[in-house]
Amino acid sequence: MSGRMPYTREMASNPTTKTRRIEIRITEEERALEQAAATVNGETLSEFVRRAAHHEAERTLAERSRYAVDDEAAQRFLAALEAPSTDAEWGLRRLIEKPSILPPGA
Repeated sequence: MSGRMPYTREMASNPTTKTRRIEIRITEEERALEQAAATVNGETLSEFVRRAAHHEAERTLAERSRYAVDDEAAQRFLAALEAPSTDAEWGLRRLIEKPSILPPGA
């Protein structure tokens, strides 16, 4: 055991301290690949996996909140916004009333 305790009072009072834990099962090949990538980046395996998971989570949520369309589709969309149908207005009201899947402030 080292002379430094992994969880101290200082860490508990720091809101950016990582205190939550997840566990996953991976193959030896996956671990070797991820460990090699972490080493190349100068990171621990834990840091590499945490960063990669965070990046993928942001990308996944962004796919569901941002849309890229061509000029023609954009013009149709803008025209629909200018003159929405009754059904569209009802659907938008329902959508606005639903809670967001994104965390607050995202």
